[in-house]
Amino acid sequence: MHTEMCSTGIIRRRMERTADERREILRGFIKERQLKIAPWAKRSGVDKNSIYNFLNKHSQSLDLITYAKLARTAEVPVWRLNGDQPEPPSPTAIWVSGYVEAGAFKEAVEWDRSRWYSVDVPVPERFRRVTKALEVRGLSMDLEYKPGAIVLWVDMLDFRPPRHGDHIIVYTYHHDGKVEATVKELRVDDSGRRWLWPRSSQPEHQLPIEVENPGDDVEHIEVKGIVVGDYRPRHF
Repeated sequence: MHTEMCSTGIIRRRMERTADERREILRGFIKERQLKIAPWAKRSGVDKNSIYNFLNKHSQSLDLITYAKLARTAEVPVWRLNGDQPEPPSPTAIWVSGYVEAGAFKEAVEWDRSRWYSVDVPVPERFRRVTKALEVRGLSMDLEYKPGAIVLWVDMLDFRPPRHGDHIIVYTYHHDGKVEATVKELRVDDSGRRWLWPRSSQPEHQLPIEVENPGDDVEHIEVKGIVVGDYRPRHF
């Protein structure tokens, strides 16, 4: 499970978006949804030229009413269009802020908050304020998490040290400065050695990695957190 979420790839969050950042967010949404600006504007009851002028840098902003009308037509919250800090839709909502390639290491980066989405899941009260969520991709933990599942995890500092059998979020730090992330099962052998263990039906993903001896190109491996649950959304 890859998290667009951390370290060298981290996207710096800001309290206030620049005009250019807002343009890129709006362009990305239009491209993602394959929207045509003129019909979208007409259905929303806004002037299409206000959108064109903003995207072409002839104006520096869209007003909140315009964003609200466009968002209502697209059936999304306003923050998906302008990148403002998202608000949880319910007291039990948790933001999915990135993805992690299950069982495989990928560069760790965090999604821009305009791409976050929420899931409404039951989380124990003691984890309510500290639980994070990541989307699962790939087949290398498919015995546990199918692609599209959501893993809920807690930083070790908010929980406890990992134990044998825990599913953990792991960062690997390379000598060239690259940071990668994965989710694996932790196993501790009789001699106390710790292993990152895939739970995959695919033979190419079944090789475990020793935490203390991960390979010549790796500086060190860090266990970031512990998976406390998962969620499998159904799409209607």
